[in-house]
Amino acid sequence: MTLMNRSSSASRRRLERGQFSWVTFVLLSALVAGVYLGVVWAPVYIVHREVQGVVREYVAKAIHEPNDDLLVADLCRKLASLDESDAVDAQGQPVKVPTVDLSPGDITWERDTTVKPPMLHVAFEYVRVVRYPILDRTQEKVMSVDVTEDIGVPKW
Repeated sequence: MTLMNRSSSASRRRLERGQFSWVTFVLLSALVAGVYLGVVWAPVYIVHREVQGVVREYVAKAIHEPNDDLLVADLCRKLASLDESDAVDAQGQPVKVPTVDLSPGDITWERDTTVKPPMLHVAFEYVRVVRYPILDRTQEKVMSVDVTEDIGVPKW
């Protein structure tokens, strides 16, 4: 048996006994990083999907409710109640604040009844602060919603 055959069979036997190779280390590191990023970012996108659903709900309400000011004010209240984030007040005390905190002036709400079928355009942006635990780091992500829907009364 040559020296080359002995060294390759010895390294194979070491791996058979359960020792890590560099490939195993890289794969486990990638798995851990993926789980970490999923835990950090999944709640951000889950809340964003809820925001989009609420906007579509209020677009549907606009079919029968002509008072846009009432709908926009109610939409702001509903969005504020979806989720809360941790923050620090002026005195340095921890407080809970709405994650999506918008005023009616922050929302573009354009009803166009001159076209057939009538259309409603709703758009706004909000900032999410993403906290990375363990790394003790934060990042701001601008989330945007832009919906244009038909608000014509269906004729069945």
